[in-house]
Amino acid sequence: MTDLRLITGAPGAGKSTLLAHLRHGRHGPFTVVDFDELPDPDGHLLGIEITSPAASAVWPAYNRLWVRVASMLTRGGRPVLVTCPLTPAEWEAAAAGVTDAPKPQWARLDCEDRDRRARLTARGWHDAEIEEALQDARELRDLIGTEFSTSGRAPSDTASAVAAWLRDGSAP
Repeated sequence: MTDLRLITGAPGAGKSTLLAHLRHGRHGPFTVVDFDELPDPDGHLLGIEITSPAASAVWPAYNRLWVRVASMLTRGGRPVLVTCPLTPAEWEAAAAGVTDAPKPQWARLDCEDRDRRARLTARGWHDAEIEEALQDARELRDLIGTEFSTSGRAPSDTASAVAAWLRDGSAP
């Protein structure tokens, strides 16, 4: 089975920016997708609002959908990178019962708390939302050891490091 890599990160880590840099194709032959790509810009998928906390009841089904999508993508014979907000336990729960669910290798995209706070403030997030994102980041640090930091480095440098991890498994 083709290699599946998952990069998780709390809000503000730089997942969308990383994705934009990896998609240019100059880093290598791999497929790159993000959990936020399926919903419409207004947060709906198949007429169901799924991106707000009020929709948390449908998130397990959405996660399972992504396990199936990743499984289909790995059939193409190229390494696949999925950026997502999940923990390994959430992915594992979603993969239960999916017969050809790929076993991913995990990494975490992260940044210093002051950078995350500044990025989320620029997006118009409220203090309580920012504190929740900071807590999410702390929890992910305890769960996933392989880290790609976006603090103090150009997005293209982070993308190059992630691409090397995709090509040859070299951790930063």
